[in-house]
Amino acid sequence: MTCDVGMLTAASLFRVSQGETRLISADIPLKSHNLHFFSPWKLTEADRRSPAEISSSCEHQEENKDWGEALEGICRVEIPDKHFKFLFDTAVKSLMLHSVSSVYPGPFTYRRFWFRDAAFIMHALLNLGFAGRVENLLPTFFPYQTGEGFFKSQDGEWDSNGEALWTISRYYAVTGRTPPEKWKKNIYRAARWITGKRISTKKDKPYAGLFPAGFSAEHLGPNDYYYWDDFWGIAGLYAASYLADLYGDEDRSVQFRREAEDFFRSVDLSLIRAQERLKRPAMPASPLRRMDAGAVGSLAAGYPLQLMEPDDPRLLDTVEYILENCLVKGGFFQDMIHSGINPYLTIHLAQILLRKGDPRFFDLVTNVAESASPTGQWPEAIHPATGGGCMGDGQHIWAAAEWVTVIRDFFIQEDFFRERLVLGGGIPKSWLAGREALSLGPTMTRFGPVSLKIRPEPEGIKLEWSGRWLNREPEILVRLAGYGEKTVSPGQDSLDLIAKAE
Repeated sequence: MTCDVGMLTAASLFRVSQGETRLISADIPLKSHNLHFFSPWKLTEADRRSPAEISSSCEHQEENKDWGEALEGICRVEIPDKHFKFLFDTAVKSLMLHSVSSVYPGPFTYRRFWFRDAAFIMHALLNLGFAGRVENLLPTFFPYQTGEGFFKSQDGEWDSNGEALWTISRYYAVTGRTPPEKWKKNIYRAARWITGKRISTKKDKPYAGLFPAGFSAEHLGPNDYYYWDDFWGIAGLYAASYLADLYGDEDRSVQFRREAEDFFRSVDLSLIRAQERLKRPAMPASPLRRMDAGAVGSLAAGYPLQLMEPDDPRLLDTVEYILENCLVKGGFFQDMIHSGINPYLTIHLAQILLRKGDPRFFDLVTNVAESASPTGQWPEAIHPATGGGCMGDGQHIWAAAEWVTVIRDFFIQEDFFRERLVLGGGIPKSWLAGREALSLGPTMTRFGPVSLKIRPEPEGIKLEWSGRWLNREPEILVRLAGYGEKTVSPGQDSLDLIAKAE
């Protein structure tokens, strides 16, 4: 039987008597002619692998593997909260199923490619240790690049070049490798597109030096001069500078870094004007907007890009505005386009608080957990009355990516500003109250793969970590709820903590 729109269903029934356990395995072969991910854009270089070759390579790697084999060696988590762990393990499988030969944020209506979703999904895959999978996926970016250097997956969205360059640089940062020489021209062209797309800085307008108005991330509203786009553009230039460094091209590296700093100055000036207009440091969605739910897009400067310090008042005041005005049932309610409670944007809020060390992050994450379906999935937006989906596919992979990343960041955070790792910063006190050991790893970081184990003991807590450092051992800060902060000595791989008096 066949169904043109993929809605054909079937049921297999297995008799299970009371008290009996049965193990059922199912093999579902995937035929290559059913994998439709081809880009409308032609490859820009003859010696790059075609999408068909990439698909064939991915299929060969994945075929005839059961889940045990497919998950071998990747990041695992052990925590007392079994629901959180169930959601983590389910999210890992959701990510795998939607990143074989391309990256999709959903299995049905969202079974198409967006650079925006791909950036967060592939970031989560790297956090999990799927470096080989991401390596296979990166070449699928280039068929979307136009001759002008624009990474175009959709019209009128100016964040994609930053997302593509940031994702490429993230892969090479955590693997310690150098990108292929044949990509250099494409990377440089993408960076020049960012610079060339900016509005003139000579205009006496609040959007001078920013990207033009565009549709941007569709959850922000109609066309406008979105800071979300600008922050991704700045991050893309910094990423191009880093990649040029890997190529040994000092001149280009300095050029792209200076262009990133110039872009950031324009955003800073625009934010100053917005602050004067709004009478508070919070960042609106664009220089022409009042404070509203779209301001959640401006948090990209803190997560995931870390362009601002964790305690930057602009970030923190934006979060405070959203917490006071945009929560429904403990989750971020996006009242434009999505018109529902958004799980992954709720986690974006939590990430800003987590990075600052503000314990309110955990309530937000808990509310996201409670909104998951019985099968461990989230839609893109949740109807506040029914609890069901009201936007996108019911299995939204960006949401799964955010769940994986925030649980990883509970244990191990990368502090880009201070070039250090923060261990245990998101572990709630309730998880430390019992006798059960907690662990996560190995997770890939820009310093190398790291694992962490936290073991409650009669007198306190023992932390043990191990890392295979790519270049040098980073500074390590232990931040555990109820135990304060402690910077550990170089070469140290464990720490005994005694609870601080309340």
